[in-house]
Amino acid sequence: MDVPTINEYLEKLLPPTIALIFTSIIGLVIGIYLEKFKVRLVYLKYKLFFNSLGTTVQNEFWGDIEVVYRGRNANHLNFVTAEIYNDSNIDLQNVNVDIWVDGKSLILGHEALYNEAGNAIYLEQSYYDLYSQVLQRNQDDMIAKEQNPEHVTPIQLTNEVSWVLTNKKFHLPILNRHTSIKVNLLLENFNGQIPQVRLSILHKSVKLVTQRDKAEQEKRLGINMILWGLIFYILISLFVLKQFPESSVPIILIGIAGVLYLVVGFFIYRIIKYIKRILS
Repeated sequence: MDVPTINEYLEKLLPPTIALIFTSIIGLVIGIYLEKFKVRLVYLKYKLFFNSLGTTVQNEFWGDIEVVYRGRNANHLNFVTAEIYNDSNIDLQNVNVDIWVDGKSLILGHEALYNEAGNAIYLEQSYYDLYSQVLQRNQDDMIAKEQNPEHVTPIQLTNEVSWVLTNKKFHLPILNRHTSIKVNLLLENFNGQIPQVRLSILHKSVKLVTQRDKAEQEKRLGINMILWGLIFYILISLFVLKQFPESSVPIILIGIAGVLYLVVGFFIYRIIKYIKRILS
């Protein structure tokens, strides 16, 4: 290859190479900026586990089934566990967790603790004070009813009792990075259905999101990797084609091979697995 040919080749190669390096640097700077922005917002993940304990039914096949809780008949009891994970690299302080259920359900019992340490988690102080006051006033109202059959329960007290029996507020003095908590609830649903449970955290720079199953996360990761990789390949191919139009056929062939590599790899994997099963 003579000197003029080399110079011509370098003249064609250097501009796209410099452009690619410049684009990569810009992408790196944007990535670092976005990562810093992500760090400012802490994502806490939660997951709900439902376990039906029993349902009161009258059925010709199963017979009559009664579910009793503290001496009274209950329609449908559920044991629900809510787990909240701090997968971030930030320790949080004074986090309040709100949990509530739908209007057709009641919270009959609750328990909360740190998964790693086992320490108990208590109700938020202002909520606990209100909860104690409402229960005491409700107890006094029941005594007043026994003494005077014409006694009418105040509507405000009825609403407050309903609220404290469908809402719980827990206070976390600290939620360290890479730790989790567990909240156990005993719920009753009047319609014999799975109760609706909601969680919320009102804290600066904190957002509560659902945690997906590991299999679903891996599936979404694989799909995203393939999608973004394909977009990246198309953009690079278009850039190279613009600079080197004579290389269109090799790029197209490589692109077809790249698209088919997953299919080919899948069939090769299946064949190897089938051979191993025959030989074993």
